[in-house]
Amino acid sequence: MQATSGTAGYHTSFGYRTAGEFTDPLLRVRGYTEPQLTSPQHAAVILAVSFVTACLKQPIAKLESFYFIADVPGESNRIYGSDKRAHFFRTLFSTRWFTGHSILWNTSEYVFLLSVFTTLRNALSLSESDKKTNRNNNNTARGFIAGGLTGLAYAAVRHPYDVLRATADVVEGPKQFKSAGDVLKTALRERPSVLLGIYKGFTAAACGRMVQFAAQFGIYNATRYDGVYHDTSVLFLYCHLAAFLGQLLQYPFMSLKYQLRLRNQFTRGQPITYRSYIAEIRSRHGISKIYDGFFTSRPILNAIPAALLMTLYDLYTRRYTEYLHPELQKLNGEVDQPLCSVRTAPYAESLPKYQFGQK
Repeated sequence: MQATSGTAGYHTSFGYRTAGEFTDPLLRVRGYTEPQLTSPQHAAVILAVSFVTACLKQPIAKLESFYFIADVPGESNRIYGSDKRAHFFRTLFSTRWFTGHSILWNTSEYVFLLSVFTTLRNALSLSESDKKTNRNNNNTARGFIAGGLTGLAYAAVRHPYDVLRATADVVEGPKQFKSAGDVLKTALRERPSVLLGIYKGFTAAACGRMVQFAAQFGIYNATRYDGVYHDTSVLFLYCHLAAFLGQLLQYPFMSLKYQLRLRNQFTRGQPITYRSYIAEIRSRHGISKIYDGFFTSRPILNAIPAALLMTLYDLYTRRYTEYLHPELQKLNGEVDQPLCSVRTAPYAESLPKYQFGQK
């Protein structure tokens, strides 16, 4: 039979040969690499990201000096448009970017928060047999519980310092103090018994810190998988939202505590309690009065260091794990994954092209 034009020259025995040796297709799925670090390695990552965040905290806080550029009520109207350019450069070169709390103080604070949270989160994790069966493997609940307990521990450590600092900041009093350390030395020397009340008002402070860090670390722990699958910038936005909501929930406790302290300074006799003060605010102004001044405290700007801390920690614990264990690297894949869980195994929606290794 004569071959047609469509089949002329076709030989089934003719094999397709490539320039190099054929290799199996490389299917790399981008997934979440759970950290597998030893205690010293994990401590080194926590210390490094805490130090970097502490170095950047003060410059980020000083960015509020440039609020006159934005259309912010009370800020942009103070300076005419023709003077904003000159004022911008004047502010840029006259601002002392690294003044404020010491870097060592901020680093120790971040190290404490990350260490306590990760320790509690790992302590609340399930056994290996339960993980294999996915029984009660509620990652979201573990994050919120660990975050709340972290806030409680942070309040227990921080509250005595806040009380001593508030005492030192009192202008009208029989004696003026230079710092919180001066208050402590004077109390130990003259009246040690007053230190027994150093945890007065701890309940309100603990509740505020618990809801703050429960929201901050809980939302981060729940959305970290989805953030990594999309992009690091998405993870940062999730962390920023978590830090902002934490400040939003903590602000009423902080505001009530501050206002109550001011009122009791000028009250003779029985001091005003939280219950009576809340009832007074509710009857006079409405309960929303407790949020007065929230946005003037720059919560969006103040949430950046906390978001940066969680993003850097999550990023570098995974990168360090993949560096130590190259077999865990997962790259170049489009993954369909639930938002707050890793129960379902990720799978690739679009397969990559065949790759041929060159000799």
